[in-house]
This record gives sequence, C-alpha cells and structure tokens, in this order.
Amino acid sequence: MKPLISILIATKNRQKYCLSAVKSILKLPNTNIQVVVQDNSDDITLSEMLKPLISDSRLVYRYTPPPFSSIDNFNAVIELATGEYICLIGDDDGINPEIIEATAWAKLNNIDCLVGNLKANYRWENTGERQFLHLKITGSSLILGDFNGNAKRVDAKKSLEQLVRNGCTNYMEYDFPKLYHGIVKRDIFENIKENTSAYLKGLSPDIYAAISLAFTIKNFVVIDYPLTIPGVCSVSSSVQEGEQKSNSKDIENIPHLKGRKIPYVWEESVPKIYCVQTIWADSAFAAIREFKQEKLLNNFDKYMLCANILDADSTLKSRVYDFLHVSEPSLSKQALNQKVKQAMFKGPYKKKIIRIIGRIKRVLGFEKYIIINNIKDIVDATKELNVYLKGTKINIIDKLDECL
Repeated sequence: MKPLISILIATKNRQKYCLSAVKSILKLPNTNIQVVVQDNSDDITLSEMLKPLISDSRLVYRYTPPPFSSIDNFNAVIELATGEYICLIGDDDGINPEIIEATAWAKLNNIDCLVGNLKANYRWENTGERQFLHLKITGSSLILGDFNGNAKRVDAKKSLEQLVRNGCTNYMEYDFPKLYHGIVKRDIFENIKENTSAYLKGLSPDIYAAISLAFTIKNFVVIDYPLTIPGVCSVSSSVQEGEQKSNSKDIENIPHLKGRKIPYVWEESVPKIYCVQTIWADSAFAAIREFKQEKLLNNFDKYMLCANILDADSTLKSRVYDFLHVSEPSLSKQALNQKVKQAMFKGPYKKKIIRIIGRIKRVLGFEKYIIINNIKDIVDATKELNVYLKGTKINIIDKLDECL
C-alpha cells in the first residue's frame, strides 16, 4: 500500500543534521508517512549512522557517490518517493506531525498543493546570535511567530506576476505552490517530467518547482499554520551567505554546477554573480522558458533584482553596475543610479520598514513571538512545537474546511 505522504531529503555532507531529521519523522507512530533520503555525500558516514533505523520500512535510503550534481540529487529523491503526496525539506529541517492529517484532508478534497507558513523556525547550535531591542535569538532555539490558522484558495498566476516584477527574487514572500516546505501530489511531477524530461531543472530546485507548479496545478490552498520546521545550521547557505559572507561570488565556483553532465547556460538577463538572488532569478527564468511562458518576462524588473542583490550584500556594487552598464549601454551612470535607488525604495527599504514595525509590535506585545531556548536538535524541536500547537487550540481541519 502506498504511503499517504513522502518527506523528501536530498542531502550532502550534513550527516548529523540529516540523522536528526530522519529520527524526528520515524518517531511518529504512523504508517502513512515515508521518509526518503537521497545522499550524495563525499563518504558513506550517513549510511552507517542510519543502520539502526534502516529496518523501519518507512525509511527509503540511497547513496549516490560524487560526481552527481545537486539538481540530479533532487530529481533522484523525487524518483524514489512512493507517497501519493510529497514534501521536500532540508536536511536540517523538520515537520509538524499534523502534516499527515493535513495531507489526508488535501487528498479527500482533491487539493493539488497545500502550503503552510514558515513561522516555526529552528536554529541549530553554533549559528551565531541575533538581537533586536530586547529580543535575543541564539543557537539551539525554536522561534515561533504569530499565526491564526486561516486558510484560503489561491490563484498562483497572480503570484507569478508579482515575482517577475520583483526581479524574480524572494519567492517565499508570495503565495506560491511549493514542493519545498509544501505538500504536492506526486503525480503532478510525473506530468512535469513527461512534458519537460525532468522533474526539476535550473539551479534552485525550490523556486524552479514553485514556478513549474504555478503553471500546472489547479487546486491550491494556503494555510496560516506551520506544517514544517525550517532549520538553520552553521553550514546552511543562508548562514554562510547572510551572516558570514564566506562564499566566492564567481559563478564558476558555485556548487550547483559541480557534477553536471551537460554544461549549464547562465541566463543573460541575470548578473553573473554567485548569490542567493541570482540563483533564484536564473532558475526562475529557466522554469518560465521551459514552460514557454516568456510573455511573463516582459514585466521582469532587473533593477529590482539588482536592488535585492545590493540590499543583501553591498560589496557587490561594482559587479552589479558592471552588469547594468553592459545591459543598458545608452544610460549614464547617474541614470542607472537613479533607477537602482528607485527600486531600493520600492522594494528593500519598504520591506525593512515593515519588518521594523513587525519587530516593534512583538516587543510591545501586539504580536505573538516566542523563543524557546536549549532545544538540542530537530527531534526536540518537533516535540516542543507539538506541545505549543496543542495549546493554541487551532483545529486545522476546521480551518481548512472553511476555504472550500
């Protein structure tokens, strides 16, 4: 019998985090869930670590040694899954056990994709310290934001238009159907593969999948309730890019290109710089072109892309302006400066003001924001989240039914 849902983990060289993620899922007393691990690490350490768990029929594990590209690793983990629905998480992430109940509701109501919020976050040990006013976040912490459980049906086409106008960046801010931290019918990816020759292409599987799904699904629901637990560990790209700024910015050095059988062609409308924003934008273009929806790109705002790059890392200014001078040779430096400045006010600066207002609300107690410290791993984070959610008295099935 098919499991109802497969939780997918494509991993490489983050063995202890992945082990914790697997344990947290297998501890659930439910046979309707499967955890699929596709391992492309440099050695078989994870295979050895998982030996005590391998007798559990809910665990599917495969090791593929390098060279094997990251996108191939993600395609392989989808291929291994046998669940009716699939959900991709990172190897340092976890799930809310209620995801099984939510998936059963999705199946009953023929929902193609169900997406929760990202308001239950776990920071592993040694991820540094962040502080705003008296709100202090350290490692080994579960951070819970404010949510009400309200659900709604969404037209993903509108999200596509918003994304393109925002320079194809920060897609998690919009209501997109998602494989990454979302629940999707597995059959939909079989249809995508049949039409495009692969489940996923591009460099970033999360944004590529989101855009592919936006073009293909019909019934899409979003709920303001955490169904997964996004994690951040000391070797997460978000930590390295956002806090340590340790990665080379040359696209020739990006890990996404390693192990590819066919040389990758970078999108000419995107600056050749290695950062989160350009990887997103390049993969967005790849998905839009793959589905022959280039008309959408008429509204692409490269200045918003550049503004978002500079907001994340101002040291990239010379590279960004080199790109703009080449793409807009008729514009003076002053004119380009003005366009980027306008984009900064329209995008990053406006969002910063909104974030500051949100933080002040938390400090003043107008918005719920809870930090639970001394949570050693994702297993314990799952337990703590479960306890907290029971205390909210939110019945997710009742909330989901309201959107039908």
